[in-house]
Amino acid sequence: MKKIILYNPQSSATKKPIMPLSLLAVGAVLEEKYDYQIIDGNLEVDALARLDAVISECESPPIVAVTVMPGPQLQQAVSLCRELKRRHPHMTMIWGGYFPTQHWDSCLRSDFVDYVVRGHGEVVFRQLLDAITTGQPQLKAIAGVAYRDETGEPASTMEAPIPNPAQLPMMNFDRVPVERYVRPTFMGTRTLGYHSSYGCPFFCNFCAVVNMVNGRWLPQTAAQVAGVVETYHRRWGVNAVEFFDNNFFTHHQRVAEFSERIMPLG
Repeated sequence: MKKIILYNPQSSATKKPIMPLSLLAVGAVLEEKYDYQIIDGNLEVDALARLDAVISECESPPIVAVTVMPGPQLQQAVSLCRELKRRHPHMTMIWGGYFPTQHWDSCLRSDFVDYVVRGHGEVVFRQLLDAITTGQPQLKAIAGVAYRDETGEPASTMEAPIPNPAQLPMMNFDRVPVERYVRPTFMGTRTLGYHSSYGCPFFCNFCAVVNMVNGRWLPQTAAQVAGVVETYHRRWGVNAVEFFDNNFFTHHQRVAEFSERIMPLG
């Protein structure tokens, strides 16, 4: 079985420890089928050395998947992934996230990116892995994938529909050292982040989310979100939660129900 390495590049100059929720969401659909590991560049002293060591220990060339936002993540990801590919030319490199979604052709013109997952990647990434690992990748049949065609030129399928997070498996927090992400904020002494919905129903002309979701908004249920907060509180003593949703307050009834559910936690 191929090893899957999910990498979160350094996202700020100070390596602010923000839990890699995007990779936890992708990893949730891989549980019990693929051997995967999450490595966070915000926690590593030398990310290149760590990744090089993990790849070198693999019995066969692994698949390395990288989530890339514009800014510091892109800056680190380019140099790091190019060097990893030079050292391990037979591994498969997949990029996903905001930057590759919108600039997939530029990514595939590089000498180190093999595939791009466009848009919300949980379902698409799992389908791409299934295709690669069977040795018969029917890429044209997978919505949300960009690749090099028979001539070596970048090509892309149509964008995949946004998955409903209420119907996806819940994140396995045991895949990351959660305690290292707990930090003080103005909201509480022990704060963790979470992402409970996808998209936003508005079309603000300054916002990159519009191009990603086209007015769609899909949430986890109030009960699901409250369950995560209860887990945070019970296992890690969390007393504040920072929501990274594009628009957490879209549905007032959901927010009200969620609030009522967590009131007993104090």
